Amino acid sequence: MLRVLMLLALASLASPAGQLDPSLTPQKSPKPTLPKIDLKACPFEGCQFGKWTAVQPVPIYSTWRAKRKLLRTLEKGEAVMAITGIHITFEPSEIKVTVPMPQYGLKPGDTVFGYMNLGEGFFNAWFNGTWVGEFDGSSIEGPGDSGCQRNCTAKFLKSGRVEWWVQIKTKEGTIAWTEDGDKFDGTDSLAGSVGFGSFHGNPIIAAAFVDRLIRH
Repeated sequence: MLRVLMLLALASLASPAGQLDPSLTPQKSPKPTLPKIDLKACPFEGCQFGKWTAVQPVPIYSTWRAKRKLLRTLEKGEAVMAITGIHITFEPSEIKVTVPMPQYGLKPGDTVFGYMNLGEGFFNAWFNGTWVGEFDGSSIEGPGDSGCQRNCTAKFLKSGRVEWWVQIKTKEGTIAWTEDGDKFDGTDSLAGSVGFGSFHGNPIIAAAFVDRLIRH
């Protein structure tokens, strides 16, 4: 809801030429090379860095890269300082357009590729040689009864494969990385507690039903 209100505010502040913030409109761009890496990533509405507290044991590593070493396991109740995050898209999700979406120039049969989730149904997207930093996925129909229920314009086809690694500082001053951001309290400024379900190795399609889809 906060993101929707922010977008409405941006619309009211559009330039005389009627142009919105570039993140809201399609920009010509080649399809991202995989893996796509986003730095300083905090991929859900209300996501925040700062003091986090482990709600269960959490393994921490020397780096987010493949050649990482296990340093130790945080104990339940142990506090750390979350510094920054890195979001990695190994495979984007795939969404099929079923009804024209004129705001994006999309027609039935077009495929939208979803990358990093932003929360509140918005996500990074690429399609037909264009990139949209904040694609509105609220009208996407999800698996089963999830997602859009009426006046839908697209259908979720395939889950992506992503990881979100967070750099932390332990009480001893050790700088480490964890992929288990869902095992901490303090991650969500809106909820004041664990705010995004299980993120570990989950697909991100970032529509209104993302919270259901990122759990496994």
